[in-house]
Amino acid sequence: MTDARAKLSGNMRGALWMLASAACFTIMTACIKHLAQQGFAESQMVFFRCAAGVVLLAPAVLRSGPSAWATPRPWVMARRCVGSAVGVLLAFYAFANLPLATAQSLSFARALFVVLLAMLLLGEKVGPWRQGALVVGFIGVLVMTRPTEMQFNLAAFAALASAMLMAYSVVTIKDLSRDHTTLSLVLWMNAATTLLGLPLALFGWTMPGWADAAIFMLLAVAGVLAQTAFTRGLTAGDASLMALMDYTRLPMAALAGLLIFHELLDIWTVIGAAIVIGSTIFITIREAMLAKKRAPPLPH
Repeated sequence: MTDARAKLSGNMRGALWMLASAACFTIMTACIKHLAQQGFAESQMVFFRCAAGVVLLAPAVLRSGPSAWATPRPWVMARRCVGSAVGVLLAFYAFANLPLATAQSLSFARALFVVLLAMLLLGEKVGPWRQGALVVGFIGVLVMTRPTEMQFNLAAFAALASAMLMAYSVVTIKDLSRDHTTLSLVLWMNAATTLLGLPLALFGWTMPGWADAAIFMLLAVAGVLAQTAFTRGLTAGDASLMALMDYTRLPMAALAGLLIFHELLDIWTVIGAAIVIGSTIFITIREAMLAKKRAPPLPH
């Protein structure tokens, strides 16, 4: 096993981790939709997902001690945690009430919001090429939701609001990572979402039977594994290439939606998704090119 891993390049290992992350994420979203069809509240699912994250982080927290909870800027951390918690809840609602591939496609608008918020909140300079890609990307969102035909429903709004809030979380993490550890950032997000989601979960609590309890467990474990594999993928391979690999979640979501829930996508959703993904891929490649230009030359 060690020899086989040694023969794989960093990008190949990263790609395998990203495929594993996409598969686990697809399993999680399929569990969300199944449980919603059984009448369970999205808040109850979010609680189980994030509580599982806290439990699995416990060994690392015990090793680190109180430093795992250290946060020099509690108000910034609080804003990030609240935004992430609401974003996760809205994402679960979207996956429960939209075709899986449609919800997944709209979630990719996060990359567009990241660029927009980085401009507005961090003052990052964005050139005309990326500004044009932003406009094209949001046109793709309009094609998918078709507001003039009254196709823009609450679940679609939830998907876009979640994408914006998760983008805010990403932008905030860029700032918080200067004086916070990765463990602290992940721990606070899972712990805060668990605590914030508990009252909502209790309000709409439905006691699951053994079969549904197994689905809840699968949802929680798949969600934690998806996050872990995603992090491993970004660590092992080139970040821009791994970001492109993340789009494998879309065909997996479409296949799961078709096979499990008999969901068929209309042509406008396909066209809109292609526009959004195309624009975000352009932004990803463009940012990677600019990062290479800004990098200091290697010493001779």
